[in-house]
Amino acid sequence: MLVDHVEEHTVELVLDRGFWAGMTLYPDTKCTPQRAADIFEVYGQERIWINSAGDWGPSDPLAVPKCQQELRARGHLEKMIRTVSYDNPFTFLSQSGKFRTSND
Repeated sequence: MLVDHVEEHTVELVLDRGFWAGMTLYPDTKCTPQRAADIFEVYGQERIWINSAGDWGPSDPLAVPKCQQELRARGHLEKMIRTVSYDNPFTFLSQSGKFRTSND
């Protein structure tokens, strides 16, 4: 199970119960790219990923690359950045028999 929209005060509860944690990034509210980077530095990268929003409030479809830039600026390795922005979502979504990529 995935619990989305985790933040600093909910991510530990989600991960400790064995669930996957999604961080939907927003420019000003909820989880910003900077706050997401802070969360990775505290909780690591296992069963957690970033995604962007394009909904009714202020959102930024480029939030994921902005978070990737923030992680690079903080000295995180490309492997870690790929894990939280591609590998982890791929692993979780691949549990569904209906999930396909352009390479399938």
